[in-house]
Parts: sequence; structure tokens; C-alpha cells
Amino acid sequence: MNWIKKYRVGILFSLTMIMFLSGVFVVERLKKEQTSKPFGEEPVVKVNDHENEEPSNQDQQKEVIETMIRPYKEDTVTVARYFYDPMADESQRNQALVLFEGVYRPNQGVDYVNNNTPFDVYACLSGTVTKKSNDPVLGWLVTIESDQGVTMTYQSLSQSDVAIGAAVKQGDKIGQSGENIYEADLKNHLHLILEKEGTLLNPESYYDKKLNEIE
Repeated sequence: MNWIKKYRVGILFSLTMIMFLSGVFVVERLKKEQTSKPFGEEPVVKVNDHENEEPSNQDQQKEVIETMIRPYKEDTVTVARYFYDPMADESQRNQALVLFEGVYRPNQGVDYVNNNTPFDVYACLSGTVTKKSNDPVLGWLVTIESDQGVTMTYQSLSQSDVAIGAAVKQGDKIGQSGENIYEADLKNHLHLILEKEGTLLNPESYYDKKLNEIE
């Protein structure tokens, strides 16, 4: 055993080198296996990049834009007097005049009748009731203000249950047709006025059109 003691330094060095080279071999082999392994075999964890994103302003502002509907549901309701359009021909303008106290006045809205039979009146657009009064000449009237500066006034009502400041949805009943002194010749009827930012408009021109198209 004397030779072991004599060459122990060399033996230890040789063993150390063998272990080192074995380790290098193992590492290189693992690296080679990892490199040659198809990418598709790796487990993939999908991350939703938009999971924590807040809704955009555009999504938050999406809303349904109403389409204007008629203020009645009966098929028997007809137009008795049209809106006065200064650009219309003379015969049409004459048919849109209201005779009151011996003076002809342009009709500021449209008048609807149902063979002198009362009919329910519904909101053409959603909005807030800004005015309600029992006028001695015009009868009960209700004004509803919608978005984008659009207002609708329902006149010649016999009664109305809505209150000032109330929120009214499109299609809600707001009253019933009636009679007034200003257009007594029409007997039972509804007088409808459409305005946008103070400008009178012809309601018949905007049925089935969206609120943002009223101008």
C-alpha cells in the first residue's frame, strides 16, 4: 500500500478530473436533448392580455338610439291638419292654416283625429316632462324634452296622469285626446308639436327616423 501513499496526489487529481469530465458530459447531453425537443411539446400557459383591462370609453358610451314612433296605436287615426311648411305649394299651405278669432295662423304642428272618438296618446320619444298645464284655449298640454335638444308638446288632451319632472319612456301613455277652443272645428283630436333647439319641425317627416337624425 506504500505505492498508494506515494501516488495519492496523482490518484486524487485523476479522480477529480474524471468526475469533472463526467459532469460536463451530462450537462452537454441535457442541453442537446433540450435543444432537440420540439417546441410544441412544451406546456404552454396562455395568458389573457386583456383580462385586467377596463372597458374602453367607447364601449361604456354605447347606447341604443331611439327611433321616433307615432303618438297613437289605432289604425283609424288620420291627419286632419298638416304642419305649415312655407316651402310647400300654395294649396298645401292653405290646408295648414288655423282660423281662430277671424285670423288665419300657420299650424305649428300636426293634428290627428279618430272620427271624433278619443284615443290614447303615447310618448314618441323618451324624455323628461318639463311642462304640464291646463290651458283654457289649448286644453291639457304636456311637453317632454328628449336628448339632443328635441322636445315634443302634446296639446288638446282631455287628461294626463304624468307629472312635471317625471321620466317618461318611449311608448308610455301620457294622456288621451280631447277638444280645445283653438281648433274647435276638429272636435276630438291631438295636436302634436316637434321642436329642436327652438326650431319648429314637421313631425310627419321624422317618424321611423333616429333621434340624432332630427334636425
